[in-house]
Amino acid sequence: MKLLEGSLRRLPGGRSSEGILGDMLAVLLVTSVLPVVYHGLRAALLIGGSMLLSFAFYVLAQLLGSRRIWVADCSPLITGAVIALLLPANVPFWVVAVADAFAILVAKEPFGGTGRNPFNPGAAGVAFVTVLWPQYVFSYYNMSAGGTLPLVWREMETVPSPAAWLREGIQPEIMPFEMLWGRFEGPMGATAAVVIGAGTLFLIVRKSADWRIPVAFLAAAALYAALFPRLLGGAVISVKYELLSGSLIFCACYLASDPCTSPRTKGGKWMYGALGGILLMLLRNYGAYEQGGCFAILLINAFSPLIDRVVLYGRREVLRRGKALGSQKQNS
Repeated sequence: MKLLEGSLRRLPGGRSSEGILGDMLAVLLVTSVLPVVYHGLRAALLIGGSMLLSFAFYVLAQLLGSRRIWVADCSPLITGAVIALLLPANVPFWVVAVADAFAILVAKEPFGGTGRNPFNPGAAGVAFVTVLWPQYVFSYYNMSAGGTLPLVWREMETVPSPAAWLREGIQPEIMPFEMLWGRFEGPMGATAAVVIGAGTLFLIVRKSADWRIPVAFLAAAALYAALFPRLLGGAVISVKYELLSGSLIFCACYLASDPCTSPRTKGGKWMYGALGGILLMLLRNYGAYEQGGCFAILLINAFSPLIDRVVLYGRREVLRRGKALGSQKQNS
């Protein structure tokens, strides 16, 4: 087995995966700071342990498949961080471990590894444990009670998240400042809109993510929330709480814009993002769970190749008709 420290394969978009994945890992590490501040050492252990476990499963998959271990490939660490950040801080560690195993051994490596996986492995891992153990995935301890979480998991009193209140048509009692900085019950690293927004801007400036996808995703979700509000306060109130509660912004900015699974064409990116925003809102309104972000990501991942084909076919038709029209004018 060879350990290679050279450059990795190139991801879609022309940049080497070292640059794109390195930027994404840095952004996720910065996003992890607030969960540690809010929840204490347990959050750090969950995030760090999930990253190490994901890398261990990656090494195991490479050994079993007699493939090279790419030392510079930090994608397993990214997958581990995404999984931990999309789960509550009081989740049992074994739930995180199962999500890591499914993400790497089922959703990523069997398809050829980095740059070849058709589905976002982090979203797949979280979706898998959501179906099996929703009582742990959507169980949140009361942050307003103060204090930090114990390192060893134990049963504790939990409270509904804002996403759960929205599902009942009840407006959550959260201050705007708390909503922007993620100081409320929810996935421990997916609710701080300010931090996620800054991280997304960094990725866009570095050209590690395409701005069209998160913009289309958020715009479509906001339009849906305005047209079909679940709250009596009106469109503005509905849009505010829908966008800032749960994992919507995290999924739109960090998962949907994954260059491995998103369309290659510019028009396709707009369609892809808009479809993701609408699907997520439909799953929130009519799905089995209070949050359906990961399921929405997996669905648009499946449509990604088809979206590119539709866009390219449309371009060819426009060119063909343009040439035909030009020929008719010349003949006349």
